[in-house]
Amino acid sequence: MTFIVTENCINCKFQDCVAACPVDCFYVGENFLVIHPDDCIDCGVCEPECPADAIKPDTQPGLEYWLEINTKYAEIWPNITEVGEVPADAEEWNGRPNKADLLITGDASVEPHVQKPVYMEASGRTNKVKNGFEIDGVTIAKPQPEQGASMVNLDQRPPIEDDGYEIDGLSMSNES
Repeated sequence: MTFIVTENCINCKFQDCVAACPVDCFYVGENFLVIHPDDCIDCGVCEPECPADAIKPDTQPGLEYWLEINTKYAEIWPNITEVGEVPADAEEWNGRPNKADLLITGDASVEPHVQKPVYMEASGRTNKVKNGFEIDGVTIAKPQPEQGASMVNLDQRPPIEDDGYEIDGLSMSNES
């Protein structure tokens, strides 16, 4: 058994658990903490210290996804051994349901229209490069409009009706 950080830590990141941990097994991301399952000694000291009740034993049913998240990002994110800055709005986020989609991992999704925010250390934005953009060290070419067109068509799906079209699941009308 190991302890893991779950969804309620997202955007809360109180870090009382970090101060209580005797083996420094916490790792910190942009808006979330994780526990390295191999470093955790299963003492359970961190669990009652979490004001967000986000730390659970991995033996609880339904936490497989969060065990995977903890394992993956503990290998990537930096180790945290002292309490850092807690987000100013942490209390407002505490207890809010369905925060999993807000987890900032720094991973770029391969699926179109589903990319999670990617933050860079210096500016917090993606870097603009000549004729494209750089995201996570990968240069992506800027799409160019077809000959004679004034706009780039990013969505090649056919219209859903004669009087409209669909973009990212939203129906748009051709009426002005």
